[in-house]
Amino acid sequence: MNIQQILNDSLNISYENFNDYLNQYDLSPEEKVAAFTFYHENVKQKKAITISAEKTNNYKSIADKVEYVHLFPKNLKKIIKEYNLTSNELLVTMEILDSMMSHGNMLINFSQARLCELTEINKSTMSKVFKSLRAKKVLIENENGNLYINSVVFMKGLPHKLFIQYREHFLKSIEYKLTEEENFDQVFDAEFIKTYESNIKKIKDKKEELEQKKKDKTLKSFNETLKTELKEATEENFDLIFDEQN
Repeated sequence: MNIQQILNDSLNISYENFNDYLNQYDLSPEEKVAAFTFYHENVKQKKAITISAEKTNNYKSIADKVEYVHLFPKNLKKIIKEYNLTSNELLVTMEILDSMMSHGNMLINFSQARLCELTEINKSTMSKVFKSLRAKKVLIENENGNLYINSVVFMKGLPHKLFIQYREHFLKSIEYKLTEEENFDQVFDAEFIKTYESNIKKIKDKKEELEQKKKDKTLKSFNETLKTELKEATEENFDLIFDEQN
């Protein structure tokens, strides 16, 4: 292989492996120096060109402002087989997915009155639809009254990419119990969920620790200020008494 070919091929070699790459060939000391010089002068330029090309071709596969969710078909089929879903229930579910569900599957900007307007379903029927969707495990309500779409059926966003403020909501949106006798298929890896919960706890603990440190620091600063003011007040009173005695 000629020296020019060796130089050209070297641009595909990482810096850590460059010396081993050159040692494959019977190069003179002068050729090695030339190779190192060529590599260092050109590899940065090559990287810059690559990065520039990647930025230029930053395409999106889905258009902006288009809502989409992940669907677990087996679990949706289980709901349909067990309970069936009426056209009104499907319409309300789709409207929630389209306009009222945040990442983490929590319902936001939600009201049944607004849903009535969007779906043209009357108030009485909407109330029945909501009761039915809860019973069929499409909707989940937690102890704080927050409503979620069951994430083992529909999921907005990917769990490992959710911002921290959505992660607890995601965990609260998981309901595997379909009926007393049957469960939904497991769609989230058990070890992942265990680690996910552990990481959230660590973040919360760290946040509480930092908040406590901030409180302690504020309290310490307050105590020091108070101590200084008391000392100054004591000294002023002492001087005043001393002046009166004289």
